[in-house]
Amino acid sequence: MKLNKPYKAAAVSLFVMGLGIGQAVAADSCKPNAELKTVNPAQITVALTNTPPYSLEKDDQISGIDGDLVKKFAADNCLKISYKIFTYPGAITAVQTHRADIAVGGFYRTAARAKVVELSAPVYLDQLSAVSKDGIDTVDGLKGKKVGTVQGYLWVAELQKLFKSDVSTYPTSLNLAQDLHAGRIDVALDGFGSSAVQNQGHDYPVKLLKEDKRINATLFPTQTAFLLDKSNASFVEAMNKAIEQYRKDGLIAETLKAYKLDPSAANVGASRVVE
Repeated sequence: MKLNKPYKAAAVSLFVMGLGIGQAVAADSCKPNAELKTVNPAQITVALTNTPPYSLEKDDQISGIDGDLVKKFAADNCLKISYKIFTYPGAITAVQTHRADIAVGGFYRTAARAKVVELSAPVYLDQLSAVSKDGIDTVDGLKGKKVGTVQGYLWVAELQKLFKSDVSTYPTSLNLAQDLHAGRIDVALDGFGSSAVQNQGHDYPVKLLKEDKRINATLFPTQTAFLLDKSNASFVEAMNKAIEQYRKDGLIAETLKAYKLDPSAANVGASRVVE
């Protein structure tokens, strides 16, 4: 899994609610949706990873898809927001050691993570995209093309089995996009969010790779989650209820669309984890 991706900030924040650090919500005018405990009273403490478009710091606030949803949750529960920027391992540890209520950043729902932190209900899918001048969107369309992807993704082995030496792997999404734009590869396969970020300002359409049983990730894209404190049952319950309500209301789909992702990624299906 590769989620730490460089970013040229251009994201749109849907929920600008004045909930930055140090700004209190008026207690006499706000009724929380749920009774819950937090690390610090009347405050939600966020372990933020700078991994656009999933999460980032912008204008001294949390932002990105996950950031906007957490801001909505905070407003719904009369909480102000504090945050600190972490690496992925650091964010997990912050939640595990009760220093943060939640970690955000497009975290995959994995069995390994589920052992140390609570995985929220699935938030959205990290769908597999194809980026090319020709708008290729099928596995058969990759035949005869120079294909690139990022090391460590779940679909790499399947691609190499299908196309062998025609597949190149890269250490980061930025390296992948650079070779695509330079014409050294014909098609770049990456998570949709990363593709949307890396190809901004370039004439390369980002397409969902259509379902094909030869590439399992097209049938069962990886689900993302917020990482929560296992010991805080009230917070976990409130967050999971909120996620499902935001899905039902169309809010998750709208947020994905605002960050140039396909809104169909909000349709997560049954909960699952990556082993």
